[in-house]
Amino acid sequence: MEDIIISLNNSNIIASMFWAIIVLIIGLFLSKKLGSVTQNLLENIRLNQATKNLGWHSFFEKYRAKLNASKFFGLIIQIYVLLITLMVSSEILNLTILSEFFLKVVDYYPNILISSIIFIIAVFVAEFSKKIVYASSDLKYSNTPGVFIGAATWILAVLAILYQLKIVPELIITLFIGVTAALALTFGIAFGLGGQDLVKNFLKKIEKKIK
Repeated sequence: MEDIIISLNNSNIIASMFWAIIVLIIGLFLSKKLGSVTQNLLENIRLNQATKNLGWHSFFEKYRAKLNASKFFGLIIQIYVLLITLMVSSEILNLTILSEFFLKVVDYYPNILISSIIFIIAVFVAEFSKKIVYASSDLKYSNTPGVFIGAATWILAVLAILYQLKIVPELIITLFIGVTAALALTFGIAFGLGGQDLVKNFLKKIEKKIK
């Protein structure tokens, strides 16, 4: 009887190891595939070019480092899928402590993904504001709207990312509200002090450039 029980236990262990290996192989394949798809998608929407236009590549080159934003975010997706795979494999093998550890990491990981999306949006908004400056380079004080939009974008983006990563969230949400109110007030004052004419001329100039 004891031999039968031992034999069944050994069979269960072998079966668990088999399925854990299968899940791990599939997970490794999917993680690499999804990471590659994400990288290609970001390259197609010219994320690397946007970061280059903002001068980030030059900054990293000073420290003998190379910036590839598309590859970096592809790696984030790849790690996320891999973590899920390790969590499932640990569960199959009844490695409870290890499984719970991966579960906690996986639960937190969406914060990193959302922060990455916020960062990507901020890059494109800042890059767009820079293009506005170039499109109207012969206007007096034409760099003001672009600088304002770019600075406001990065301030709000950094606060949003810190909040999403749960880094002192109470303080961050207070700062976020304060900064948003200050930017709205500044924008309102600019219009009240004759900014409407400047913006009107600014938009006309852009329209002519587009046509």
